[in-house]
Amino acid sequence: MKKIVKIIIIMILLMGVTACTSNTKLEEIANNINNSETVTNLKEYGYKIKASASKDKIIIKTDTGEEKRKAEFQLKGDILSNENLSEDVLLETILLINGVGISYGYQDGELSKNINTFPQEYQQYTLEKEGIALLIEEEKISLKIDLSKKIPLIDMNKFYLTTDHFDMIKQIIVDKETGNQNGKIGNIAYDVFIGEETSTITIGQEEHLADSAYKSILSALEVMYGEETKNHFQEIYPKFVDGKTEIEAYTIETNYHPEDQENSVFKDTKVVHITIDKNMIKD
Repeated sequence: MKKIVKIIIIMILLMGVTACTSNTKLEEIANNINNSETVTNLKEYGYKIKASASKDKIIIKTDTGEEKRKAEFQLKGDILSNENLSEDVLLETILLINGVGISYGYQDGELSKNINTFPQEYQQYTLEKEGIALLIEEEKISLKIDLSKKIPLIDMNKFYLTTDHFDMIKQIIVDKETGNQNGKIGNIAYDVFIGEETSTITIGQEEHLADSAYKSILSALEVMYGEETKNHFQEIYPKFVDGKTEIEAYTIETNYHPEDQENSVFKDTKVVHITIDKNMIKD
């Protein structure tokens, strides 16, 4: 009988030790990071990233081949934090947030992409209300996450391209050359081309063309032809119309399908394409 009691006591002690050396929630977050598409893609660029968890800590280590970095996040109660991170570990910080987001039920990259698109808005969030306190400065990053709360996403449809985004177009115009600028920011894909006689603006948006896609067109027009032209376009074409519309200097096509769309920035987007005859632009 005494032998059985001793075995039971040993088993209880071992179970206690196991409970103290691991944390299921943190392990889940670490696994989310390690299995994320972002980490997989970074391997192709020589980044070796590994997240590990203990009972009260997540550590993310990165080896780029040229340098090694480490970011640690401590858990106290429901709060996972590090308020004194170097700017050098911004990637690791975003990866942690992405891992937490996946544990909430967000798609891989959904929360981190949202934060990358709206960094200023997220820095207005509070730990008490939204469950995250994030501060990104030039030399310091501070992060606190309440794991008991689901961080709310900011509506991507409110994001639009401003005139500041079209820096290459501005330079093409200054140099009096032809050329284009394209890319994808938030849920908006774009290609703006400056030609000698004809220019184009192509805007794509995930799911549907929202007001933010229209505002992005206005920003491009302002950079290309000035504020008065932008305002005039807004008067003659105040909202998206299905199909093809020809009006003054503009040919506007909604439900447009760019060449090789599936292999371009316009993959999985609804697209509007505007062709502009600059000789018909009203001064």
